[in-house]
Amino acid sequence: MENHLLYDQDFQNIFDLIYLKTTPALKPGKKQIKVRLEKDDGREEKSIEFRHNEAFSDLQQQELPELKASEAGFNWYIQSLTLPVDNLGNKDYRFQDNTILIRDAGVESFRNRMTGKGTANWSAVFNHPATYVLLEMRNPQLDTRVLRFKAELADKLTGDVVPGLCRSGESDEESGQCWSDDDGVGFASTALLSLDGIKNQSFVLPIYADHFKLLAGEYNLRITVEGGGQSKAYETPVKMVRQRSLGLFSVGFSLASLFFLLINLGRLKQCVLTLGAKGAITVSLFAAVAFGGIVLPSTILGDFLHVLLGPFSGLVTGILNGVLLYLLLAALITLYRCPGVAALFFLLKWMLAALIFGKFSPIGILSFAVYILVVELVLYLAGFYRLKELSPRYVLFCALAIGCADAFITMVNLEQMMFFYRLYYADWYIFLYMLVNGLIYSTIGCILGYRVGCKLQQVMGE
Repeated sequence: MENHLLYDQDFQNIFDLIYLKTTPALKPGKKQIKVRLEKDDGREEKSIEFRHNEAFSDLQQQELPELKASEAGFNWYIQSLTLPVDNLGNKDYRFQDNTILIRDAGVESFRNRMTGKGTANWSAVFNHPATYVLLEMRNPQLDTRVLRFKAELADKLTGDVVPGLCRSGESDEESGQCWSDDDGVGFASTALLSLDGIKNQSFVLPIYADHFKLLAGEYNLRITVEGGGQSKAYETPVKMVRQRSLGLFSVGFSLASLFFLLINLGRLKQCVLTLGAKGAITVSLFAAVAFGGIVLPSTILGDFLHVLLGPFSGLVTGILNGVLLYLLLAALITLYRCPGVAALFFLLKWMLAALIFGKFSPIGILSFAVYILVVELVLYLAGFYRLKELSPRYVLFCALAIGCADAFITMVNLEQMMFFYRLYYADWYIFLYMLVNGLIYSTIGCILGYRVGCKLQQVMGE
């Protein structure tokens, strides 16, 4: 038996485990392996002595298929299987137990284009595990050997193996790296396991998926571990799920908002003409105050607060982005009750932030488009621009309506960030931000802004 391994600089393969398979012609007894390593600076040779045990030979395995593990001198079995986990074996709380996420091919390409990465790199996609599993092995007789691991999807009714799982990249280099043999393994993820002679051993194993063939639904994940004449199988129900529909809805709604804003730019020009020079200057002044009092401190102090408060820092900066922002907006629309004033306010505020901080990003454009459409739509449906006088009860109603609208905007923006940047926010975290930053802060800001607007009306009247 002779193995030839070639180190390719382009692939940068590092072989730290070489699987040697015996043949029935190899007789039991003391043997010797000669290893020769050829390098640029010469050749290095070494001899390794070992004993080939008759009980473990392939010939003996064929002659004694009913050989018991206790007679062979080893015994191991699968104790438990946990999924999904991360690459360190920690439980992945983003998904329910026994759930695997399917990445959509079209969505993947769209996401990369919107974030400036070009088309999807499918080579990287297929080399990235769909999930990880934590395999707990029990080895009471402290055996040391190499085992073969195979994960397959099976139909829950028939038990037949279905397409969906694959090996990393499905390339020919895998057999050379001992990840799989060229034995027609089919639709499966494979790996090699090394028992180290301890009673309990854990393995964190990647599961690769063919995102073009894998269909959403419920299956059985069939795990097979074999080696040394033993084969252990373990099945657990799994659920294949597509990406969250809320992310796609949020992106679609944002694109629709941007399209609606573009076809109605002429109305913004008409709003400026209606306001006149004095009104346009006032709107610009409010936008400048919003930038200096909200965007600037939030950008400067945001990272510092994130170090202290972590993911809850937004609840503090939300006082500016929620209370102060809607205070200025409510005061402005109280002074000038004209359709398009809120749109001009958000547009000028975003342009100032984009010019100074360079935030001309697709996400920023979609975000401000959502702000404009939702707020203007709520004010129009509430009849805010049609009424001549505003009663305190009606102001409270409008404040709650805008608060609910901002909660919806908060949800859309968080879902967009999750979609484009592969972030994860728990459902309770999204609900907390919708309640505090969206509903409470915005409602308070609108009520205070109405009072400020009434005071400014008196000053302007005088």
